[in-house]
Parts: sequence; C-alpha cells; structure tokens
Amino acid sequence: MGACSSTQNTKTLKAYGGGRGGGDGVKAKARVIHVDGDQIQEFKQPIRARNITSQNPGCFICNSESMFIGSCVPQLPEEELLQPVAKMIEGLVSVAFVALVISHFSVHGVAKRAPNPTQEYLDAHNQARAQVGVGPLQWSEQLAHETSLLVRYQRDNQGCEFANLKRGQYGANQLRVGGGIMSPRLVVESWVEQKKYYNHPANSCAQNHTCGSYTQVVWRKSLELGCAMAVCGNVTASLTVCFYNPPGNYYGQSPY
Repeated sequence: MGACSSTQNTKTLKAYGGGRGGGDGVKAKARVIHVDGDQIQEFKQPIRARNITSQNPGCFICNSESMFIGSCVPQLPEEELLQPVAKMIEGLVSVAFVALVISHFSVHGVAKRAPNPTQEYLDAHNQARAQVGVGPLQWSEQLAHETSLLVRYQRDNQGCEFANLKRGQYGANQLRVGGGIMSPRLVVESWVEQKKYYNHPANSCAQNHTCGSYTQVVWRKSLELGCAMAVCGNVTASLTVCFYNPPGNYYGQSPY
C-alpha cells in the first residue's frame, strides 16, 4: 500500500517536470496516486498527507516522475499539502511504475515493502561480478540522475528508442522492451546472458554474437553504477539505461 507523488522534495513540492519544464526551483503540481492492492485511486484535489497516512500507516511518498528510486521517504509531515494533477502520467504508465516501488501488504496483513529497484540493479550486477572475482559496484546518485534525464528524454522525444551513447563519458548499457516493462534484475540478467559467448582467455566473442554488455557489467575498473527506466505510451515499451564510472570496454583490454 502506498502513495506516489512526483515531488523531488516533499517539503517544497518541487518536481523534475519530466523534461517538459518545472526544473530546479520551480514549484509544480505533484501527481498523487494511492495504491491499495489492485485498487488505484488518484486524487484530483489537494489532500493533506495525514488523510492518507492516518488510514494507511504503511504509505510513503516517492518520486514517480524521475523513473528511478532512491528518494522514497517513510514519513511526511501531517500538514503536508499534496498537489495532484488531473491526469495520471501517460495513463497506465504511472500505475505500472508504482507497482514496482510501493509497499504492499502480505496475505497476513503485515506491511512489507516491495524490492528496492536500486538494490536489484546493484545485486544483479555484483552477483555477476563476484562470479568472476571482480569487486562490487557502488551506487551513484549522480549517475542515476543522469540516466534518469536520458531515459526521460528518450521517452518524451524518441518514443523510448535506444539512446545514442557513443560519445558519452561513462560506460553504458541499455535495453528496450516492447510491450511492457522488465524488472531491474531481469534487465541485468539479459546483459549477463552474453557471458556464454565470451571467451575470457582469448578475450574474444563468438562469431555473430555480441558480448559488450556483459563485459561492461563485469569490467573490473568500473566502480560506480547508476540506472533508470522510463515507460512509453500505454505501457507500449520501456527503456532502461545504466551508466558505469569509470567506463569499460576499452579496445584490447580484458575486463578482468
């Protein structure tokens, strides 16, 4: 059970604006969505936080507009005024995304938070790295913010098509899924699938296959990770991008 708002800062109700204005320092209306099991409710009038939290102690506010997690907070001031807008973000997009990040109740009625996407990205990467003796990545809020800006741009201007990452300062992986969304773990596992084509002793990839996504995942000198996902249309496609710093996949070098 939860409530999601597009506020970056719940005290000032600043919003990222989804690439369409409302940048830093600009007050913007927040989208307030209350989720209770399969029931979705969007408030079309301003509502005090206490009106939700008093009835649902497990509720929390998170930033659903930026398409990455890490800014969720467990409590809000009771007098916080949440400002909704008339329509949900791209219809069912908000609902699909909220389902990934809200807390929920188990069959026994005990509040339990859904898996943290940030941790899922990290765990999936670090599991693959541990298998080849490479140290873990650390999460970078800066990289997460930059991937968030990128996927939102692709969503708003390019229909969630692949981004041009050739000239970026970071290493990068991306995955586009048609017809829906994919969990962070499954996204990373799709990149790690390339491992079966990679020949480490020869530092080569099987003919007619690619291995670059996998080698970036396990690149020893990459230390930081940040990822974000955006969903297009009526859940018609999703795009996930991860950045790595320092970058990997230098020609002629082995990943580990």
